[in-house]
Amino acid sequence: MTATEGHGKLLYWAGVALGPLAWGINLQGVYALAHFSCETTRLSGTIMSAVLAIVALAGTAISARAVRRGAGAEWADAQGGGPRTFMAWLGVGSGVLFALVIANQLAASLIISPCLR
Repeated sequence: MTATEGHGKLLYWAGVALGPLAWGINLQGVYALAHFSCETTRLSGTIMSAVLAIVALAGTAISARAVRRGAGAEWADAQGGGPRTFMAWLGVGSGVLFALVIANQLAASLIISPCLR
């Protein structure tokens, strides 16, 4: 296996890894910034959520690119390309799902005041 093959296999996992990672960072970041958001502006949490939603969507785009690049691999590969293609499609769905979850948390943080206790 060459270095480019190993790098190519990581592309299949991008959406599976980046989506949940971005959501976890967003969730913990919103909780960490909640105390400061009451005293100052909410802009920092909004920017953080928007950037992390873009990160999740970037994972989706990378996995979608891997799907397009590996189209028909199950016929060309002697061992079958099914598992890699499945992981790429799972990455596409996972990235979109976690981007929507981050957008939902962003909407909630804009509507509900962090100063309520």
